[in-house]
Amino acid sequence: MKEIKLEFEKEGEGISKSLSAFVRLGDSIFAAGDEGVDLARLKESDDGTCFKLKELINLSNWFDLPIPPHKEQTKQVLEIDLEGMDFDSAKQLLWMVGSHSLKRGRAKAEFDTKKNLELLGKVEPDANRFFLGCVFLRKNKNKQFRLSLSEGDNNTRAAQLRCDATTSELLDEIRRDTLFTRFCDKNGGIPGKGNGIDIEGLACAPNGRVLVGMRGPVLRGIAIILELAPERIDSPNTKAAQLQLTKIGPTGLKYRRHFLDLAGHGVRDLCWDGDDLLVLAGPTTGLDSPPLIFRWKAAIKAFGKMSSDEEKFIWRSENVLVQQAIGSTGKQAEAGADHAEAIALFDKKRLMIGYDSPSTKRFHKPASVIVDIVDL
Repeated sequence: MKEIKLEFEKEGEGISKSLSAFVRLGDSIFAAGDEGVDLARLKESDDGTCFKLKELINLSNWFDLPIPPHKEQTKQVLEIDLEGMDFDSAKQLLWMVGSHSLKRGRAKAEFDTKKNLELLGKVEPDANRFFLGCVFLRKNKNKQFRLSLSEGDNNTRAAQLRCDATTSELLDEIRRDTLFTRFCDKNGGIPGKGNGIDIEGLACAPNGRVLVGMRGPVLRGIAIILELAPERIDSPNTKAAQLQLTKIGPTGLKYRRHFLDLAGHGVRDLCWDGDDLLVLAGPTTGLDSPPLIFRWKAAIKAFGKMSSDEEKFIWRSENVLVQQAIGSTGKQAEAGADHAEAIALFDKKRLMIGYDSPSTKRFHKPASVIVDIVDL
């Protein structure tokens, strides 16, 4: 196992402490956290042992967020809660997804019982969490990917799924699904960290399909990946082009479901290794747990189909879904810290694993964080 350092500088401190999604593209790592509204690009230095912040991209400049950071009535920046990221190399689109989850207040040792009960009883949405979108990355003269600075035509313009302060087209569709209705009722939904709806992890699939993992709900030990087929629609008066979902699932659903036996865990991130899909798995709650990575062999064959094709359960077996050996990676130095949140290929033979809430062993002031590199 090897370690590399990601240096976010002071302005990227929020991402360094809440790292939840990243992807390596050439000389750069694009990274985001589950707090704030920024996307960071870090550039390789020191022979690949360190990546340093080169630009911090405010996503509210590219997308129509329900509550932009500059609105005076907000007391603080409402996070997008980005939980997944991947690059579609065929279309040169960097895709990102928010958690789509409700949040419950958190009890803390420094508060009295009355205050903690008040916090635990409070369940509410965060307006910017219902986000799914993409930005176009151009290749410069050195064939390195950078964010396109020009507005471009409709095919290179940033794009996003319709959303507002309480829902999105995707969440509306999830509510329509009888498997999930009880978890996201508009009048009494379950928060994400309580086995409610909680999207974590994104991977691009052939023909423009997008896969999103569900940390929750886990249904009697079974985790779910949703396969989406977003398409652009005419939207001349919006900052980003609009996306809509195609009906590709059973009974006219706007997604196809893939059911995975992840030993009772939910999906925390997704990453391709050739035709195999790597799945980072973890608990739906905030439990301390070492990272588990499962390899779904030849998974690419399962995607790109329409509603007439059977949805299948993928069970753990030697030739289909196997747990990946990753040695001692992910050992916690402190309780409540070092939760594995993100995986991405570092190169053709190695995988990056990033951690939310880094321990003092992983985090170095002002805003540097250590991620693991493991052999595949």
